[in-house]
Amino acid sequence: MEKFYNIEEQKFWDNEQNWTEGGHEWSSQFGTTENLWNKHLFDDLKEFRNKKILEIAPGHGRITQFLSILAKELIVTDLNPNCIKKTKEKLGDHVSKYFVCDGKSLPFIDDESQDLVFSYDSFVHMHKNVIDDYLSEINRVLVDGGKGIIHHSNLLGGNDESFKNWGGRSNMGLDLFKELVEKYGMIILDQKNIKISDGNDDWLGVDTITIFQKINKVSEN
Repeated sequence: MEKFYNIEEQKFWDNEQNWTEGGHEWSSQFGTTENLWNKHLFDDLKEFRNKKILEIAPGHGRITQFLSILAKELIVTDLNPNCIKKTKEKLGDHVSKYFVCDGKSLPFIDDESQDLVFSYDSFVHMHKNVIDDYLSEINRVLVDGGKGIIHHSNLLGGNDESFKNWGGRSNMGLDLFKELVEKYGMIILDQKNIKISDGNDDWLGVDTITIFQKINKVSEN
């Protein structure tokens, strides 16, 4: 049976009309995007100052703006050409390279070339088969000891078509994500749950940020 991918569904984000504030509208529960970065992301990302970072699905560059200051070299890739266009208009040469991808692979990234692969607010919508393919590729492109920091859904029991679920969340719990990471020999370092609100203290659900690492190769005697 052919594998199910919800990649066509993700082309929803190519339409500018679906972005009212360049993505900052999805930072409302944190107050601002700056608060999201400073209070919830920076502590885990600061070790990658002057390192090589790949961001998958930057949207309109909401978090990319901070990564571009942090990184020695930043590459961004998105399924949606308009998202790449908007990020490039915003950040120009502050990002090293921009790529439009197929939504599940990274053929333009060299093996063992990235210190960090990061994604926020995008894997939450991806079907498990899409995530599985991406994790295989992330394992390939990370240097030994490199890390992935991925924000994903913590919803199980919904529809395979994520936009039929609350908030467009895919069927992906933290245990399933852990299983997929370990499938490729990588190890889980931390999994942090994030309560999702509408910005008015009305808690609607839970997402997870999973931090994982590519294990160093064992030296041959």
